[in-house]
Amino acid sequence: MDYLPICSSIAANLATFLDNLPYQDQSIINGKAKHEIDCQASEIVRSCLADYPINLYLEGEHPKLNPHANYSIFVDPIDGISNWLRQVGDPSLVIAITSKTLDVTLGDLEFAYVQGLRTGNCYYGTLSAAYFRSAHRQDYTQIYCHSQVSLDDAIAYLRPGYHRAKEALSGSFPLWLCCRDIRSVDNSAMEFCEIARGAADFMVECRHVSDNYNLLAYPILKAAGGYLVDFRGNSLESLSLDSEYIVDYVTCGSGYLLREILHIIQRWEQNHEKSFRSFLGEIERENQAWGSQIA
Repeated sequence: MDYLPICSSIAANLATFLDNLPYQDQSIINGKAKHEIDCQASEIVRSCLADYPINLYLEGEHPKLNPHANYSIFVDPIDGISNWLRQVGDPSLVIAITSKTLDVTLGDLEFAYVQGLRTGNCYYGTLSAAYFRSAHRQDYTQIYCHSQVSLDDAIAYLRPGYHRAKEALSGSFPLWLCCRDIRSVDNSAMEFCEIARGAADFMVECRHVSDNYNLLAYPILKAAGGYLVDFRGNSLESLSLDSEYIVDYVTCGSGYLLREILHIIQRWEQNHEKSFRSFLGEIERENQAWGSQIA
């Protein structure tokens, strides 16, 4: 099974579908619109993979299991659907593949493919290397994480969106003060890939809203020399992919930087997080009361 051409074909079909969608006024974008586009995108993926002996796992759907499967394929057809509808960022097709068909874990993934559906930029990773191709160039280039960077020089993805600023700040507040630059596009696969090619240095997800499908780009990060751990520094390679569930994590391109981040987070958790969370709760209650007075 030749992974790269299959993934590229799915991406081309999906990009054509999205390019032909009519522009939607921001005022009418809602959950129904997102659901309808997700369903159509999933059908495109199913159609492209219909003739292959696979177990197919599509985000948000029950897996389609084949008793004669030789591969398991995990797909998030549009990582960042809200961004697509708002016409911002670079929502992505994300595909991860393994030849294992039972009890698949994150560490079992042998290949991952990410394509920006707006820019056309592509990444893929194998067991031995990770590659990037800009939409403006023909050839793939091997990519690597930054191996040495300190926190005060680091570019971070810190994520306060989806009404979860309190959780994000409570879990990672010192990092917001210490790093050089903070960004967030809430598109996990593309953020993983940008860390993999050294365009950013780390990401912290502590909002308790991100599911394990947001980790499918891990083979790209891993092959480029990056790390994916929980808040105690434990690898997430044993994490099951057989069902969907919420997971918090730290992604980092440098072992030195990762140790610094974990030390700061753990010290913060022990000494200040509880009181800081209480402080944020007071602010939230005051804002609610003020809003009621205005209404």
